[in-house]
Amino acid sequence: MVKRVNKACKYFPCHKGLEDCTFCYCPFYPCLDKKRGKYVYSGNKAIWSCEDCNWIHKKKVVDGIFDLIRTNITPGQK
Repeated sequence: MVKRVNKACKYFPCHKGLEDCTFCYCPFYPCLDKKRGKYVYSGNKAIWSCEDCNWIHKKKVVDGIFDLIRTNITPGQK
């Protein structure tokens, strides 16, 4: 079994309930799902913050993403 938690990371743990560090940065950012994040303001600029979201760090979610990738790759495709 591949260990997918990077305890050596200087930001570890970055989220509560962290189970999987495969996607250190979410490939769906910014998802704009208000259940997972919100806009915050830096000066007068709005930026999407998902600091409280740990969805992409759940083992079941990462496994599901890998399954989708595997089933949608055309043979011989790199």
